[in-house]
Amino acid sequence: MIQSATHSIYLQTYIFELDAFGSEVHSELIAAAVRGVKVFVLVDSLGSLKLDAAAEDELRIAGVHFCRFNKIRFKWLRMWGRRLHHKILIRDNQDAMIGGINVVSDSYGMANIRPQLDFAIFLQGPTVHRLTRYCEEIFKRAYSKKIIFAGAPVVVQFSKTCKPVQLRVSVNDWMQGRWQITSHYSRMVHEARHSITIVNSYFFPRIKFMRQLVLAARRGVKVRLLLPKYSDWPQWVLASQYLYYSFLKNGIEVYQWKGSILHGKLATVDGKSTTIGSFNLNYTSYQQNLEMNVDIFSDDFTQEIDQKIDKYIKESSEQIHFEEFAASASMKARFLRYFYYLMLSLVSSFSLAFSYGPKTDSKD
Repeated sequence: MIQSATHSIYLQTYIFELDAFGSEVHSELIAAAVRGVKVFVLVDSLGSLKLDAAAEDELRIAGVHFCRFNKIRFKWLRMWGRRLHHKILIRDNQDAMIGGINVVSDSYGMANIRPQLDFAIFLQGPTVHRLTRYCEEIFKRAYSKKIIFAGAPVVVQFSKTCKPVQLRVSVNDWMQGRWQITSHYSRMVHEARHSITIVNSYFFPRIKFMRQLVLAARRGVKVRLLLPKYSDWPQWVLASQYLYYSFLKNGIEVYQWKGSILHGKLATVDGKSTTIGSFNLNYTSYQQNLEMNVDIFSDDFTQEIDQKIDKYIKESSEQIHFEEFAASASMKARFLRYFYYLMLSLVSSFSLAFSYGPKTDSKD
């Protein structure tokens, strides 16, 4: 997408590292700017700490508009928790890729290492125009200088391989009072009649959402959770495992992905709707981060995703059974699960102190 851009590039990501893959992206962004493409790059100041000042200067010298989102400053203490967590790339105001994939080699299986299990969706159509405006809005608020954006190209072309579907882009942004992803997840579970499948990497949901899942299972909905066995943050796995007991006792199926690190975030309901994006079911995503998901309302697309998840579960996952899970845990494992459950609960309470605004999603 970067190589083929002729008009504009908008890249917004949590992590940007100059490893094998990040260096390629860095070079292509510079090349695009040199050939006259308007390039706007926004990275999270905390997530992209490893992107050094020299790499930043190279981008700026080439003409890239570069900004670090929410730099840590003492006068902005109450905003420290607000992080840019969505991952989006827009080319020429015509197509976009949105998901959970950062600009870092871990996602791409470099050096013969199996890549993380992650997801993104490629979009074309009128939605991309609105996405461009939204990304410009976020960039403008973060950027300290006056900025003139690229504007829309004259001709918009669409790939013949893209089927038209009904979709919606949802965001969570507590500073703007937007809780659209949170509300959509709750609505999906509440309205489900047959099946719910959730894939999530850092799983520590609100108590209200846990109860919604349990109620869905009790009314006969098949609820499946595909969660990580390995993680770059193993504390999350241990804390999540403490929650397994409640899920398993109530008939919810729990599977652990063991093929690699699980980083993806998606859910499907009733073979009819899917949501894919950057949103983790935990309090950081609920209350602090700037998140973006794409909600797709399509039987064909959702059933295709369900088939892929079925394959992942069958080939590279293990199902957790209550009796075995409870009996096989050592005292140390039980202690660590409870300890990290308490720690994340404290962090969750702390994150609530940063948030304010309405409890329902914005309709815009």
